[in-house]
Amino acid sequence: MKKLLVLALAAMCMANACMSEVTVCALPDNQNPMKMTPALFAGASAELIDSLGVQDGIPSSLCSYLVQKDGKNILIDSGNGNEDSQLIPALKVHGLVPEDIDYVLLTHLHGDHTGGMTKAGEAVFTNAEVYINKVEYEGWGNVPESEMGKAYDGRIVLFDADSDLPCGIKAVKAYGHTPGHTMYRVNDILFAGDIMHAVALQLADPDICARFDQDQEASASSRKALLEYAAEEGLKVYGAHFPEPYYLQF
Repeated sequence: MKKLLVLALAAMCMANACMSEVTVCALPDNQNPMKMTPALFAGASAELIDSLGVQDGIPSSLCSYLVQKDGKNILIDSGNGNEDSQLIPALKVHGLVPEDIDYVLLTHLHGDHTGGMTKAGEAVFTNAEVYINKVEYEGWGNVPESEMGKAYDGRIVLFDADSDLPCGIKAVKAYGHTPGHTMYRVNDILFAGDIMHAVALQLADPDICARFDQDQEASASSRKALLEYAAEEGLKVYGAHFPEPYYLQF
């Protein structure tokens, strides 16, 4: 099983992009294929669900991403940190340990994106700076007193919307799912976080929101803006819950 995991992850890295000076490797946190129940998407009609053939669940995943650029190892989100999390084994497949990560860019502060930041109250990525949108950080209110806040005290970097970040990475605001949900653009690649939880449904109708979206009107607006932006720019878009191969090419 471990050998198969190694081969699969290596293939994902090769397939998922080596564009100019950027390498992107998908780091799926789930061992088995995931599906989201249609009940999470109240705006999806039975007719649409039937037409897409997703009555038994919408293909999904839980995926972080390793970005290598300018000699730096950059992690987009950290998974849920559960006992069966595949994040650290996936990094090892690529010859890395947590200490090798230079930057962690968090799309937002839900537990399935930040759970892998700590273990037993201690920082997992001991040499990394952690980047969080200032609106997101302040929107949760309790981050400094949280386990993650304490573990990374002095290494959390807050930024404003649409800021320029290390290694030529551009923050792109996509508010709605959470107060300061943020996407990250690297060259012609965009890491979209939770802008879409159910690609099949939300490509068909971007106004459909997941139960998890805190501001559904803003979330739908951000999703439609993403689709227009990605199409205009010809972007490859990776999502935290996109099914394999984990990206859409526009």
